[in-house]
Amino acid sequence: MLAVRAAYVVHWRYSITTQVSAAAMVSAKLQIFCTIFLSLSGLKYPALAQGNALSDRPGLAGPEEMPKQNVSCEGLAATIAGLEVPSGDRIDLWATGPLTYIHSDEALWYLAICSEPGVQVMCITYSGNGMKIGERILIRGGMRMLDKTHIVLDPCLASRAE
Repeated sequence: MLAVRAAYVVHWRYSITTQVSAAAMVSAKLQIFCTIFLSLSGLKYPALAQGNALSDRPGLAGPEEMPKQNVSCEGLAATIAGLEVPSGDRIDLWATGPLTYIHSDEALWYLAICSEPGVQVMCITYSGNGMKIGERILIRGGMRMLDKTHIVLDPCLASRAE
């Protein structure tokens, strides 16, 4: 009797596990389909859905995308003028300019381009790549606007501008 009961418990656990695994697989496939559909239709990123509103703004692109052109320090104010990023949406910024600040706390590197009174951009990254103050660099990453003159890119990549 004990052996029959043990076999029943094992069968029940296998049956439940199989049903849960199948349901999880269907759920995962549905989530992937919805993500692809919403991304293609522009519904996931409303800021991008309105006639690709970012294509007219140098240096701005959707998540993990490249803009048509990078923006320089001189063009940053015009690029972000009137830009509203809905909460939860990600917009990437690709900007070039002279490195004005570099600091490390031994875990992260903080690189900034552009000078006051213009818009300043800080890149939070994992390496300073041996860059020095005054070098012209390209920084790109997920943009968060702190105010009209301060932008933080996190995550961010930095390299020497070509």
